Amino acid sequence: MTKKDQLIYWLGDAHAMEVGLVTTLEKQIAEAKGLPKVRALLSKHLAETKKHATAVKSALASLGGSHPVIQEGVSKLANLAAGVIPTLAKDTVIKNAIAGYTSENMEIACYKALIVTANQLGEKKIAATCRAILKDEQAMAKALDAQLPDLIATYLGELDDDRKEEAPQTKTKNAPKVRSAKNTSRPPAKSKPAARRKTAKKA
Repeated sequence: MTKKDQLIYWLGDAHAMEVGLVTTLEKQIAEAKGLPKVRALLSKHLAETKKHATAVKSALASLGGSHPVIQEGVSKLANLAAGVIPTLAKDTVIKNAIAGYTSENMEIACYKALIVTANQLGEKKIAATCRAILKDEQAMAKALDAQLPDLIATYLGELDDDRKEEAPQTKTKNAPKVRSAKNTSRPPAKSKPAARRKTAKKA
């Protein structure tokens, strides 16, 4: 495999990854109900991700590459990290945020590798494209990092409320007391001892 072949292969991975993340982001936006800031951040990055997929596809075509079939390597791992597997857990939004932060850092590493490789081959335009995408990925990772603590705190606050609602009711003062069953049978009457006879001595 030549360096050019490797660049084409890695661009194919990057394109498959971006296409996969479009679906993931759409899913995460739908699951972020009642969280307008989260939805706004994800929606913004969804638009960026669609542009990234188009830009990488163009870079791939400029080298004679073509749209790859969804690959088993980076794209599958990225989708798994980004929370493609559906879940009904209450902490879905938190898991999505953690997975999103993980996938952003993985993309950052991938685009850094692409920049180095493109520069070595003299592919300045492709390197510039990857640098622009890298900037977006770094900004998204930073935003997710800043958002995560408040998101977790809000979720944990909801758990506290749940515990209060589920607390057992206290007994009322006038609640009837349950008496334990007692043995009501009386013991047999004891026979009185026979009166002692007194022997009187006559004086």
